[in-house]
Amino acid sequence: MSIKQPPSRFVGLHAHDGFSTFDGLDYPQEHIDFVKSNGMSAFALTNHGHMNSFAHAHLHVEKLNKAGANFKFIPGCEMYVHPDLNMWKIDYDLNRAKKKGMQTEIERLQRLKAEVASPIFALTDGDDEIIDMSTDEAGLTIENEDETKSGKFFDPIKRRHHLVVLPRTSVGLQRLFHLVSRGYTEGFYRFPRVDYGMIKEAAKGGHLMVSTACLGGPLSYEVFKQIQGVEFDDLNANLLDDETLKRKILTNIGNAYDHLTDSVGRDAVMLELQFNQLSAQHLVNRALIEFARENSLTDKLVVTCDSHYSQPDHWRERELYKKLGWMNHREYNPDSLPKTIEDLKCELYPKNAEQVWDSYNSTTKGMDFYNDDEVFQAIERTHDVAYEMIGDIIPDCSQKLPSYTIPKNKTATQALLEASKIGLIRKGLHKGEHASDYLNQLKYELRIIKDKNFSEYFLTTKAIIDLARKHMFVGPGRGSGAGSLVNYVLNITDVDPLKYNLLFERFLSPDRADMPDIDTDIGDRDQLINLMRDKFGSENIVPISNYNTFKLKSLVKDISKFYGIEFKEVNKALGTLDADVKQGLRADGHDLNGPVVPTLEWALKYSIPFAQFISDHPEIAEPIDVLFKQNKSLGRHAGGVIVSENIAERMPLIMAKGELQTPWVEGASFKHLEHFGWVKFDLLGLETLRIIERTIELILKRKKGYKEVTFGQIKFWFDQHMAEGKIDLNDQHVYESVYHKGRWAGIFQVTQAGAQQLFKKAKPRNIVDIATLTSIYRPGPLGANVDRLYLRNKSDYSAQYGHPLIEDILQETFGCIIFQEQVMELANRVAGIPKEECNSVRKMMKPQGSSKAALVKAQALENKFVGGCIENGVKPQIAKKLFDDIMLFASYGFNKSHAVAYALDSYHCAWLMTYFEEEWLCAYLESMEGNPKKRGKAFSEVQALGYEIVPIDVNYAEKNWTILEGKKFMPSFRSCKGIGDTAIDEIVESRPYSSIYDMFWHEDGKWKLSKFNKKAVESLIRIQALDSVGIVGKGKLFESYKHAYESIIPNWSKLRKSLKKNPFEGRDLFNQAIEDNAGCGTWTRMEIIKNDMDLFGSVSVEKIVPESHLQRFKREGWLPLDEYTGKHFYWFIVVSQTVRKTKNGKQYLRLKVMGQSGKQEWMNVWSWNGIDDIEPYTVCVAEVAENPFGKSSRWSRFEIFTE
Repeated sequence: MSIKQPPSRFVGLHAHDGFSTFDGLDYPQEHIDFVKSNGMSAFALTNHGHMNSFAHAHLHVEKLNKAGANFKFIPGCEMYVHPDLNMWKIDYDLNRAKKKGMQTEIERLQRLKAEVASPIFALTDGDDEIIDMSTDEAGLTIENEDETKSGKFFDPIKRRHHLVVLPRTSVGLQRLFHLVSRGYTEGFYRFPRVDYGMIKEAAKGGHLMVSTACLGGPLSYEVFKQIQGVEFDDLNANLLDDETLKRKILTNIGNAYDHLTDSVGRDAVMLELQFNQLSAQHLVNRALIEFARENSLTDKLVVTCDSHYSQPDHWRERELYKKLGWMNHREYNPDSLPKTIEDLKCELYPKNAEQVWDSYNSTTKGMDFYNDDEVFQAIERTHDVAYEMIGDIIPDCSQKLPSYTIPKNKTATQALLEASKIGLIRKGLHKGEHASDYLNQLKYELRIIKDKNFSEYFLTTKAIIDLARKHMFVGPGRGSGAGSLVNYVLNITDVDPLKYNLLFERFLSPDRADMPDIDTDIGDRDQLINLMRDKFGSENIVPISNYNTFKLKSLVKDISKFYGIEFKEVNKALGTLDADVKQGLRADGHDLNGPVVPTLEWALKYSIPFAQFISDHPEIAEPIDVLFKQNKSLGRHAGGVIVSENIAERMPLIMAKGELQTPWVEGASFKHLEHFGWVKFDLLGLETLRIIERTIELILKRKKGYKEVTFGQIKFWFDQHMAEGKIDLNDQHVYESVYHKGRWAGIFQVTQAGAQQLFKKAKPRNIVDIATLTSIYRPGPLGANVDRLYLRNKSDYSAQYGHPLIEDILQETFGCIIFQEQVMELANRVAGIPKEECNSVRKMMKPQGSSKAALVKAQALENKFVGGCIENGVKPQIAKKLFDDIMLFASYGFNKSHAVAYALDSYHCAWLMTYFEEEWLCAYLESMEGNPKKRGKAFSEVQALGYEIVPIDVNYAEKNWTILEGKKFMPSFRSCKGIGDTAIDEIVESRPYSSIYDMFWHEDGKWKLSKFNKKAVESLIRIQALDSVGIVGKGKLFESYKHAYESIIPNWSKLRKSLKKNPFEGRDLFNQAIEDNAGCGTWTRMEIIKNDMDLFGSVSVEKIVPESHLQRFKREGWLPLDEYTGKHFYWFIVVSQTVRKTKNGKQYLRLKVMGQSGKQEWMNVWSWNGIDDIEPYTVCVAEVAENPFGKSSRWSRFEIFTE
C-alpha cells in the first residue's frame, strides 16, 4: 500500500544523551530543546544501564512547562539484560573452575546446572578472560557498539542484551529506579545487568513496559544466533528467504518474546524497528515484522530513532567523541572517521515523524517485505504509547532524611529540644549573667527549626558528628553553620556564636525555603564514611557523584593525540594559554576575582601561540565548540554524602571503584539532589586536623613515654589542654612567636606568601583579628585595596564612626566592613530593618544592573536603609556614606562564622607550634609525604627555622618521621617508594646492621631476607641510606653507592644461593661481583637527582649543587637567593621553566627557583633570547632585583652552570 501523506505524529521512545558517555553526545536539555523545536511534544531518554541524566532532563522540562510548553518527558533506561543471572552465576563459576582445572567443582556445578532451569544455549569463542567479580569495578557505563558485531555477543559469560524499559506510572518510575540500582548491586559484571525475574518483580501491577531495542536487543540476538557463521557486514534481509532458517529464527524470537511478555505483560512489549543503512538492521526488522504478522502483533510494532546527539550536524563530533573514549586503549586512524553524512550508516538525531518517514523511504529501496501502512502506523503508534500507555510520571520529591536518628517514642522536634537542653546545661550556659541571652537565642532558633520542619536534619547531623568525634578530630566549624547556637550546644560545632557575635539568620533565616547546609571538617572522610556504614548500614550511606568534563586544554590535547600531532607542539601552543587569557581579559576590563576557565573564543582572541596552532591544524578547532564541557569521566564529590534509608529503592544508584554513589550531582551549578528531597551532608577531610592529631600522638610518646597511643588518649590530652575553656585564646606569646615573627610552617590559613606578608604587617592579637585577615586575603578585597585600608586604620584610626551603634559593630575591624554579618547587623541595629529580613537585604546590597527596574529597586533599598538610619538618630550624610560603604564592600564581604571557625583552627596550629615545636614540625613534614609538590615547600619552611632534614639511614629510620637530637628530622621509610610496611617491620626487627653480610646472610650461609626484598634494598641503595653500616666509601667494601648497586641488584637471584656442597655459594658470588664491578665510578649529579625524584618525588639542595660550585660562589661573594638583601648576584636552582609573553608580545621566562634552604619562589627573566632552555634542577647565577611583584633578572645578567 502506498502512503501519499507522511505520518504527522511521533515520539522518540529510545534516545541517548551525553550521559551515555563516549556514545551519546550533548546535554539532555539540548536534546529536549531540539525535540521541541522540531515539532514534537514528548520525548523519552533511555541511557545505557543508568538514569544519570534524569535530574537534568526533568528539571529542564519542569522549567519549560512553567513557561507554558506543555512538554512530556518520559524517563527510561536502555537496560542490560540477561535472561537468568542465577544461571549466569553457575556458568561463570563453571568457567573459572575449568580454567583452574578444579574437577570436583566442575562436576558439582554441572550437576547444579542440570537441576535448575534449562541451560542457556550459546556458543563461546573460548578465549575469555575471567574477571573476579569481587574485584571488578564499575564506573561510567561506556557502550561499545562494536561488540554487537563480534563473537563476544554470544559468549555466555559476557552475554547481555539491550532492552528499553519505560515506566507507565509514577510507581513505575520508582520501580525502575530500584531496577537500575539492582543492576549495579546484584548484576554487575563489566556492565550493570538485570534479568527477566527482576523486571517481572518491578513491573508487577502493570507499572513498566519494554521495547526490544536495537541490534543488541534480545530478539536481535535470536536472529543472529542462528547465523553465527555469517560476517556481520554480510548479514541481510535476504537470508530469511531460506524458509528453514526463517522458521528457526521466528521460533526462537517467539520463545524470547514469551520471556518478555511473562515479565511485563503482553500489552506492554513493543517490537522495535529502526531505519538506517545497516543491512543487519533490515534483517532484524524483517524478522520482527514477519513474527508480528504471523502472531497478530503488528499493533505492537513501533519505530524509534535510537538518537545519540541533539542536532543533525553533530554527527562529526559524535564520531570523534566515541573515539576519544577509547584513546588510552586503542589506536585509531583519523581517516577512519566518516567524511560526509553519506558515509554514515546511522543518522542518529531526534527526528520528527516526517524525518523518520524519509529515513524509512531512503533506506528500504528494493525491500518488498516492508509494508508502508504498517510502518506508517508503527511511527504514529509511538505517540499513542507516550500519551495513552504512559501516564503522567511524577517523581517523589518528599524529604528523605533517615528515621533511625530519631529516638524511639519521640518526635524529631521533641528529641531535638531535649538534646539542646542537655547541651546547654553541659556547657554551663544555663547559668551566669548571660544565661537569659543564651536561653532566648536557643528558643528562637528551635522555633524556626520546628516551623521549617528541619529537626530531623539537625538530629542526623548530630548523629554523624557524635560518631566522628569518637574516632577523629572534628573542626570547630565550617561555613555559616557556626553561627547557630543549636549547632553549638549539640556539639556539631565548637564556636560559641554569642561570644563572637555571629548571626543565626546568616545560616537559617525565617524566609529560607531550602534545607540548611552544615558543612563539617573531619580528620578522615573515608574512615568516617566506613564508620557510618557500619553503624547506619552500608545501604543507607551513599557518596555523591560529580562529572569531570572536557576543559579546553585537555580537549585540545586529546584531539591532537587522535590526529597524531606531536606532543611538544601541542604543549608549546598551550603553555601560555591560561596567562594569555587572563591578561587579555584584564586588558578588556573584565574583573577577575576567581579562577578563569578558558573558552575557545577567548583562547583564539588572546593567545597568539594557540591561535597559530589552530590555524595550522583547523581540524582541532571544529569539534571543540560541541565537545567543550561534555562528560569525560565520573568522579566523586570531595565531601558530599547522602544519609537516608532504602536509598537504592528510591534512587537509581550507580557504582564507581566498587562503591555505590548517586547518579545525580549537587553543587554550586546544579541542585539535582535537593529538588528530589535528598539532603547532602558535606564531610570534608582536612589535613590540618590530622596534623594536630599526629602532633599530640608525638607529644604523648616523647613527653609522656607512651609506646602505643589510642585516639581516646589523644582526645583526652586535647580536652585537657586545647579544648574550649582550657586553651588561652588570648595568649600573646602564641601570636607574637608565630604570626608576628613569621614562623609559618604548617600554620593553617597562612600558607601563601601574600597572606604571610599581610599577617606580619597586621600583627593579629586575637581570634577575630585572624578571622579578619583571612577574610581580607581574597581576590575581591585585595582588588579593592581593603588590606591597605585595614592596615592604615589599624595603625591610626582617627576617623569618626558617626554613631555609637556603628562603632559597636565596626570597631573590631577598625571601621572596615569585612564580614557579611556586619552588613546584616548594620541593617538591623542601625537601619532598623527586622532581623529576619536582614539576610535577604544583605543579598540585595550589591551593585545592581542598569535597567530601569534595577535602578528603581536599588533606589528603594537605599531609601529604606538611609531612612531607617535617620530614624535611629544617624545624621543623613553619615547614613548615606554608610550605605555607600556597604555597597562598596558588600560584594566582597565574607562569612564571619566560617572565618572565626577557621581562625580557631589556625590558632590551634600556632599554639602547638609555639609550645611543642619539634612535634608539630615532625607531624607537618609527615603529612607532606604523599605530596611531592608541597613537600619541597615544607622542607624549606622547616629548614628556615634552623632544622636539618637528614637522609634516611637503614639503622635509624622508622615507619614515621623521626625526631633526632640537635634539631634534626629523619624522613620515614614510608616516604621512599619501594619500601613497604612488611619490609620496614623486618628491617627494624633485624637491625642494627654492621655489615652487608650481617644484613643478607645467616652465619651458616643461608639467605636471611624475606619481606626485606630486592625492591626495598634497591631503593635504600639508590637513596644512599647505608652510611651507618660503614660499607660505602674510599677503602670500604664498596667504592661508591653505584658500586654497591651494580654488585647487588643485577645479581640478586645469585646471592640467595646456598648449596649443600657450598652453603656459602651466594656470598662467594657476591664477593666476585664486588670485584667484577670495582672501578665502575660514581653516579653523576643528574643520576642522583633522578634517584631522589623517582623515589621521593623531590630532591634536597645538597644533592643538586656540587661542592665545586659552592666554593666558587663563596669566592665570588654570591649568596644563595634565600639570603636576598638587595640587588646583587645570587645563586639558585631552577625547579621549572615556563615561557610567557609581555603585553608587547616579547617572550620572557617565568622560573620557579629555590635557594640553599629549599624554599621555592617565582622569578621573571626578561629579554630571554628565545633559544636556550633551562633544564630542571640546573644551578644558575643571576643579578636579581625585587619589587612588590616579586624577583626578576635579565637574560644578559644570567648564567647557567653545568657540571
